[in-house]
Amino acid sequence: MSDDSSPKPSLRTDRVRLVVLMAPKPGLSFEEFDRYWLDVHAKVFSSIAIAKRNLLKYEQFHLDRNYDELIAAQTLAKSKSPFRGIAIFEATSLDKIFDIWKDEEYLRVVVPDEHKFFDHENAQILAGPFATIIDKPN
Repeated sequence: MSDDSSPKPSLRTDRVRLVVLMAPKPGLSFEEFDRYWLDVHAKVFSSIAIAKRNLLKYEQFHLDRNYDELIAAQTLAKSKSPFRGIAIFEATSLDKIFDIWKDEEYLRVVVPDEHKFFDHENAQILAGPFATIIDKPN
């Protein structure tokens, strides 16, 4: 039964999100990938001028291997993901995000760092508008 007094959810038109399903570089342990992405790469990426200028939000979603058995017991999905996390970029347009990837400083500073832990060939990218359905403070 729905509550007719609640506003109808709608997709945001003032911003967009692009997510990268993060594949680890072959040979890197789960822990090495996780620590490097959070402790080193986050600082490298967030230090470049165009990221500061073009993004409204940059988040990292890290998988927690402690949840593997709980997830395996669920019926929603049975396949084990090859991904180790999700990079979430939010901006006013996709062009703002794409401009980052073409930027000279990004190519010179960030891309070489990505090659230390991230497998571009096996990553996946999704993009689009989003709707917040439930958003409660803690």
